[in-house]
Amino acid sequence: MLHFLDEHFDQIGSFKTYGEVVDFIHSSLIYHLIYANTDDHPLVGGLDLVHTRWRFVYYKHSQLTAIYSYTGESPIKGIEREAFDQGLDLIEIHQGSSFNPIQLAVTTDLDIESLKKDWCETYCEAHGYSLMTYEGVGSIDEDSAALQTTGGADD
Repeated sequence: MLHFLDEHFDQIGSFKTYGEVVDFIHSSLIYHLIYANTDDHPLVGGLDLVHTRWRFVYYKHSQLTAIYSYTGESPIKGIEREAFDQGLDLIEIHQGSSFNPIQLAVTTDLDIESLKKDWCETYCEAHGYSLMTYEGVGSIDEDSAALQTTGGADD
């Protein structure tokens, strides 16, 4: 079990997989963008794009086909082009200040769960959050030796 903690180590949520943590972070970022653009909280000085710089996106090949069918002459290149031409899915990883995402063609030897874990840990470290991993069967107090934390401002 993964426990997502804020900077005061208060639990924000519990998750079974890193994929669920990724989905939670994405939902939180989307909520922030929507909330920041309401009548009660209008955006001052434009959209806060810092919240769009953290994404872990898995594109099915069928999604890529649908996207590129609307563009006519395809402007894609590099790994994105290779994945598309080979009929593979594509993972796009955005991590904070980098405007150029990491792109990976999904092959049988690609460890997607490890990529999600690394992304979650990097996100937590950059934002002062922590992820606590609990792998015991008893209560947290009984199995404190099974606890591990990652991320956070002190790492």
